[in-house]
Amino acid sequence: MTNKLSYPGLKCVLEYLEANRRIYITARSPALRRIEKSIPIHLKFLEVEKDDICVNDIQMRVYPYNKIMFKKGEKRYEWDYPMDLKHKKAVEMLNEYYLGGRMNIYADDLWFVNREAESFPKFNVTTNKLTILDFLLGDILQYINPSSFPLKKLAIECYHDFNHPHIRSANSLRILLMGDDEKHENAANILSIQNKNVVLSYIELEFVDVMGVLQYWMENGKEVGTTFSCSDYRCVVVDGILNQLRNEFNEIMSELDGASDQNLVGTPGFSIPLNSSSKILVYGRRNSENIPNEKIVLKVVSSQADDNTMEMEHQ
Repeated sequence: MTNKLSYPGLKCVLEYLEANRRIYITARSPALRRIEKSIPIHLKFLEVEKDDICVNDIQMRVYPYNKIMFKKGEKRYEWDYPMDLKHKKAVEMLNEYYLGGRMNIYADDLWFVNREAESFPKFNVTTNKLTILDFLLGDILQYINPSSFPLKKLAIECYHDFNHPHIRSANSLRILLMGDDEKHENAANILSIQNKNVVLSYIELEFVDVMGVLQYWMENGKEVGTTFSCSDYRCVVVDGILNQLRNEFNEIMSELDGASDQNLVGTPGFSIPLNSSSKILVYGRRNSENIPNEKIVLKVVSSQADDNTMEMEHQ
């Protein structure tokens, strides 16, 4: 007969057990349920949405017609909750079951989407990557462990205060899909972003968007090592904009030599002088992943750097 696991041994097993499997097992043991939420839990991905929670690769969604859908890949299962249970209360119960009282959640990638922050149960997450939609960062800081900052990656919408210390300190900043209204209303704030690695995601990227960044840098300067990528949701305009930029800077540009990167778009990149000690590389790239995406990359380098693809790889 095997000996029972001691509490430290049981705690260690539960802590590093895959999260959904752990919750499934402990739900069937009253003794484990009493201690399970006090033990740290490790997740690759956590998304908290209006009627959803996604834990790793399993999504739970509460529907108003008294059903909860559990989905993993193409597989799905629906469970009926009591007819007399209101939809809002069912959402609250799901949140409390998965998140409530968990003060040691470690999630590599954390998303807050389209939700009233005051409706969240009490929990706390340590994360590397954070995405926020329909929130201000300040609305959800109470749920994020301060040790998470500076973040490796932060994705936000363009109405945030880009001077917020947690935004400025992010190693990589992504401004999420901007339409015409957003980019026009926030143009000055976007140009003043101080982060060195930035992705500007546009619903419809236009020549004036890229040209505006270049003009601002040429008038105000920009630190060597700064990289802005301007991404287009439609994936059809990058070559055309690069051609317009080449015509605009024809008299001062230099060609980028040795362009052998397979992810470059068709129109050749070029460089333009920024000041006596630095220049801006301008080129197009396709996403190397399966998701169709093209972007125009603006990178500030030393004037001593060679104009070749070594400056451009993996941006």
